[in-house]
Amino acid sequence: MSWPKLERRKAALVASRDLRDAVSELRLIVAMVGLTLAIPIASASGVRALAAFGGGTAVVDRLSLVGAFFVVFIPASFSLVLALESFVGERERTTLEVLLSTPLREAEIYAGKVAAVLAVSLTLCYGGLIVYCLIAFPGLGYFPLGILLALALSTICQVAAMVAGAVIISLNARTMRAANVMASFIILPMSIVLQVEAALILLGRADFLWAFALAMAVVAIVLLRMGFSGFSREALLARDVGLRNPLRRARRAVRASFETRPGIFRLIWMRRTPMLLAAAGLPFGALAGYLAGASNAVPSAVMRPVLASLIRSTGEGGPINEVATVFSHNVLAFLLVAVLAITTAGLSGFLLTFAPGFLLGFAAALSSWTLALTGIVPNGIVEIPAAIIAGGLAIQLGAAAIHMDARGGWTDRVLAAFADYVRALRWLVPALAVSAVLEVFIG
Repeated sequence: MSWPKLERRKAALVASRDLRDAVSELRLIVAMVGLTLAIPIASASGVRALAAFGGGTAVVDRLSLVGAFFVVFIPASFSLVLALESFVGERERTTLEVLLSTPLREAEIYAGKVAAVLAVSLTLCYGGLIVYCLIAFPGLGYFPLGILLALALSTICQVAAMVAGAVIISLNARTMRAANVMASFIILPMSIVLQVEAALILLGRADFLWAFALAMAVVAIVLLRMGFSGFSREALLARDVGLRNPLRRARRAVRASFETRPGIFRLIWMRRTPMLLAAAGLPFGALAGYLAGASNAVPSAVMRPVLASLIRSTGEGGPINEVATVFSHNVLAFLLVAVLAITTAGLSGFLLTFAPGFLLGFAAALSSWTLALTGIVPNGIVEIPAAIIAGGLAIQLGAAAIHMDARGGWTDRVLAAFADYVRALRWLVPALAVSAVLEVFIG
């Protein structure tokens, strides 16, 4: 699907309207500007004091980067508040109907809302970063321009992802309280991303920020596309309809999702495209693993404990215990893939085949393909097709989660994809049991 058409001038009208509303609150301006200036000044002063009192060049350099990282992201938290308020605030101020009655296209309204929040957030982020750099780095003899540029780009992508996700929440929430609760679906993943980025900076691998910027850019594009596709005047105005008996409606929706679903063979044919993607994960993973092992990009000492499972059976005790261990691990992996499919846009389904392929290729790089293949034969004859089916259905589940339509039906699509996965487990779980028996007694 193509991106919706819009006139930039009309979108700018909506953005300027929201910007006027944002700057009209004096207390909000004082809080945002004050924190944007106070935090960089305090952080930079701490770095300067550490350098003055002999904190060590390596320590000071590393902490100066960590300070820049937190300084540039803390103002970005304001974007979440402003984005959550974009549509819910209009509803609570009873100005939403006025906005939607204008001759503007849905895409122009949505783009204007997003642009206004991004303008405020990025101004605060980069303003804080500039203040921090002007105070912290002069006289240190150290100015990591490349890392700061990566940090600046990563900030744009992270803020865009947060704003896009928060605006989607604002579209679907009925009250500001509900929007704040639903914001945890943004805060928790972003907190993990921030911790990983901070750890990379502390470990001296800040060059990986470019990879994070690319990943967050993809997330931002997906979320923006979801918002544009799912924004509808009629759906937004009808958000308050049908609030009675939510549990009964939920039970009916779940029951309906399991009715008239196709059988396993027809389901495989219907979902052949995502299953082909899942099947491609195995050879791609094997190639990536072989290159990583041959070039020593990943230390072999890290992978050897995992590679042992490709050569001999896992588990301790008798054969029954080993079968139970292998079977339980595989079933747990299949269940986790389904749970993570919605939040990872189906990437977990691809990883279900890519990860074993990576381990296989890495083992082949350290030994030989013949020896590596002994770890997946004969159990792989059953386990690999089961993983491809489960991975394809998980990819379909993720695709249903990120596909939004102005006509609605998101819940029905996700429940139908989830029902397909659950119904397929009736065949996949016995296949995993057979695979575990083959791995222990024959493999």
